[in-house]
Amino acid sequence: MSSQERIRDVDLQAARDAALAIAEEADEISLRHFRGGVEPVAKADGSPVTVADRDVEALVRRRLAEQFPDHALLGEEQGGRLDSSQPTWVIDPIDATKNFMRGIPVYATLISLVVDGEPMVGVASAPAMGERWDAARRLGTRRNGKPVQVSGITELGDAHVLHGGLDWFRKRPQDWALLGELADRAWRTRGFGDFWMHLLVAGGMADVAVERDLRPWDIAAVACIVTEAGGRLTGWDGGSALATGQALSTNAHLHAEMLTLLSKTSADLG
Repeated sequence: MSSQERIRDVDLQAARDAALAIAEEADEISLRHFRGGVEPVAKADGSPVTVADRDVEALVRRRLAEQFPDHALLGEEQGGRLDSSQPTWVIDPIDATKNFMRGIPVYATLISLVVDGEPMVGVASAPAMGERWDAARRLGTRRNGKPVQVSGITELGDAHVLHGGLDWFRKRPQDWALLGELADRAWRTRGFGDFWMHLLVAGGMADVAVERDLRPWDIAAVACIVTEAGGRLTGWDGGSALATGQALSTNAHLHAEMLTLLSKTSADLG
């Protein structure tokens, strides 16, 4: 089956609605743990994981397997892979786990359907913030059920630029130089990080968000949400963010200029 045939074979509206219903259940689990307090443990790579991460992913996997038995699954906690031969659901049970475990409400469950490397459905549900965003190819992006779109800002000097934090800028002189140039040229820079900064771009509250060292489950859902809101989300080289682990989301107007800036530091990231 060709790429276009695989895409046509998926009812994206039904997939989006199913993901939204599953997110509702997932929110009940994450909120229960969030309000009751969580004790994280370290994974093999040193990153934290909580019981909530595992419980939410188990629930989402179970529901998706029931409703889409022919689709593949990839999740942060239980693994899997992006399967080019079949639609793949990509799950981040708790994005921003460090926020979650410190009682900061900026966390979300991310659910996405990827077909032939393209995120076709995206749901980001942040229950402690009262936020649920969703998108599907050619169906637009919604925030709490209402359509949203990116900003019309066309000049970097007028742009609100968000980044993933100072920790990875401080590693090399050229990275500090990039951050300094962004701070000098943009209207405002802030380090929101994680899923939330990309949603702010999708909703027009910010104009650029940039980060790296990501995995597919960090990117897939927000990529669909930004794109369907009229923006762009790519890697720093302009290609697939899923392939590179680098994410640049913009309102589309500023994308080419940002790619030029990022090319100064991304060439030797490896």
